[in-house]
Amino acid sequence: MTTSIDDHEEPDDWLLVSRARSGDEDAFAELIGRHQGSIFAFIVRHVDDAETARDLAQETFIRAWFALERTRPQAKFSTWLFQIALNLCRDHARSRWARQSRTSESLVRREGEYSGEEREFPHPGPTPDHQAEATEALHALDHELAKLPTDLREAFIFGAIEGRPHKEIAELLKISPKAVEVRIYRARKVLIERLSALGIVAP
Repeated sequence: MTTSIDDHEEPDDWLLVSRARSGDEDAFAELIGRHQGSIFAFIVRHVDDAETARDLAQETFIRAWFALERTRPQAKFSTWLFQIALNLCRDHARSRWARQSRTSESLVRREGEYSGEEREFPHPGPTPDHQAEATEALHALDHELAKLPTDLREAFIFGAIEGRPHKEIAELLKISPKAVEVRIYRARKVLIERLSALGIVAP
């Protein structure tokens, strides 16, 4: 299971936040160093594109910097950061859906004007034959994960991949811990079915 950075979270995150509120940029830089890895890993599984994930991760910390005065140490600082990242991922998904909706009709109408190769939509390609079986399975998992409904994908990434407690996930998603459990179970069931059909895992 992937180890979340929170498993090793230093107890003085909020002390750094207090210093950063006073304009100490070095303190905020240390906070970025502590959490940027887990934030990026979470975002890249949502958007399935490293370049976009880097941009959104950077935007997460920019927004955090300007919102420090509104934070209160009632939970982990990382939980607050993940809430910002989650909102950005949702905004990105809505924006992408809108762009696709505006262009899909014209793309379909003009489909016959192009060769098959030129008509291909960007998507994670098949793993090259020389790559390890484990890498192929990971690519397949990421691809199928991106196709899950948003509610199931979010719960699965936080719980099964990030390894976060159900209580914390419930706070992030604003649902009950039981609902978190149900969503993770449903997501896992769908993924197993799809990966089994691809021959990646045993049914």
